[in-house]
Amino acid sequence: MRTVISESVAGTVRRRVERARPGTFFLRRDFEGSDRAVESALSRLAAEGRLVRVRRGLYWRGKKTRFGMTHPSVLQAAIAVGGPGSGPSGAAAAHLLGLTTQVPSTVDVAVPGKTPEPMRGVRFRSRPYSRRERRLTPIEVAVLEVLRDPGASEAPPSQVAARIQELIADRAVRADVLDAVVAAEPRVTARKAWAAAAS
Repeated sequence: MRTVISESVAGTVRRRVERARPGTFFLRRDFEGSDRAVESALSRLAAEGRLVRVRRGLYWRGKKTRFGMTHPSVLQAAIAVGGPGSGPSGAAAAHLLGLTTQVPSTVDVAVPGKTPEPMRGVRFRSRPYSRRERRLTPIEVAVLEVLRDPGASEAPPSQVAARIQELIADRAVRADVLDAVVAAEPRVTARKAWAAAAS
């Protein structure tokens, strides 16, 4: 009976993975079934080259090339580990928004609540859990982080404000949601910068 159930879990996992678009992350908790059966199915797909194992319990379906499957960037993997409401911080946030050409050797990632277990090339920074509750996107997090740390950007404040206005106009960020998040921001400079950009 257990063998039949394991085969059923493996089949379900395989079908879902094969239907997924390239650039999709999979967590063990995304699937029903015992931890052992799901992890075994994901590990088997990784061994076949259909998935890339990023770390324990986290897999990635990239694009297939003649050299094998592509891997996620360090930032993409770190955001997936951090979960909903996570996004780049520091120079990584400014780079994502096009406000610096600097590419940091260690990527700072802001995560809601408790920081995850350490990850190579990543520095996790704890932020309010409300960011997860509001389902902030990585770009929205990047905006907040640049407002918190304007020194991360090579651009002057006027250019930062213009970039944020572009993102709002393009609906890449939700102004009403960020309004509520910034209202609880303890840094006065961040609140003032948002008010200037969102007005």
